[in-house]
Amino acid sequence: MTTDHVAIVVTPGSGEGRAPRLAKRLRRLLRRRGRPATVRHFRDLPSLVGWAETCERDMSHIVCVGGDATQSAAALAAIRTAAPFVPVPTGFGNIFARVFRHPMKAKAVVRLLERGELRRVDVGVAATARGEELFLSHRSFGLLEQIQDMAERGRRQPRSRTLRYWWYWATAYRLLFRERLASFGVEIDGHPVTDDAVLVTVANVETYRGFLSLTPTASPIDGLFDVAVIRRVSKLGLLARLVRLMLDAPGRWRGIEIYRGRRVVVTTPRRRETLSVRRRALPLLVPRGSVRALEQRTLEDPRRDDAPASPGCVPGGG
Repeated sequence: MTTDHVAIVVTPGSGEGRAPRLAKRLRRLLRRRGRPATVRHFRDLPSLVGWAETCERDMSHIVCVGGDATQSAAALAAIRTAAPFVPVPTGFGNIFARVFRHPMKAKAVVRLLERGELRRVDVGVAATARGEELFLSHRSFGLLEQIQDMAERGRRQPRSRTLRYWWYWATAYRLLFRERLASFGVEIDGHPVTDDAVLVTVANVETYRGFLSLTPTASPIDGLFDVAVIRRVSKLGLLARLVRLMLDAPGRWRGIEIYRGRRVVVTTPRRRETLSVRRRALPLLVPRGSVRALEQRTLEDPRRDDAPASPGCVPGGG
């Protein structure tokens, strides 16, 4: 049975170290309004997942201060307890929270708790050898996954946003010119797509909006993934495709295929992952009007005037 207690969860490394301060300020503002609130600090993602899997059902809301990885870990608690989830974007990418225009200022978050709309939205679930892992934004394979893994190994990346961009670009350069591009198999809703992809992104929301939008029409309210696939190409060819897309240049969608589906199987040289959409699983508190804006944006496909017909939906993809 829930109370009016607001649980604020945070990991200390999020938001260039700003997340704990923001969480404390939010707790202070809520208490001034007579709303009980506590801040729970988690040293790392495994400890946050452990809490999300076992926490009591005694919260009116779960406010998560952090980036996409922190949000995905904490969202499990909201799904289990049915407490409305409120993401506060303070990480590097903030892909999921930006889709609904969630605020990152403490006063605005308090207003959202008082006036927001409750919507149930889709989440992604990846079945791996380690078990099931929930994700809110996307799952990437190939170059983008390698860049993230290498750049964030040991949490050595700079906290400054500007320096972190340069850090990721330097990592991308090292990978492109020193590592071999691996091949991946992709199957969507039981239909083989390719066995020779070099980049795959399975998205619940638009990925890297404003920087490298690989899935511009992906939506967490349509019950489907958008799947971006780049087939076998040279390293320079892959780099050219990504740079054209990033610069919004003519012909930017050539060589990039978009599919839609509910169940995606990706086979890599090291593992096999099955990704599925869990429809309307997450109770999400959103700013008023944000869902309408999302619906309008996802109807405006920027690919339509730029590239030949996409493979579109595979059979069974909706």
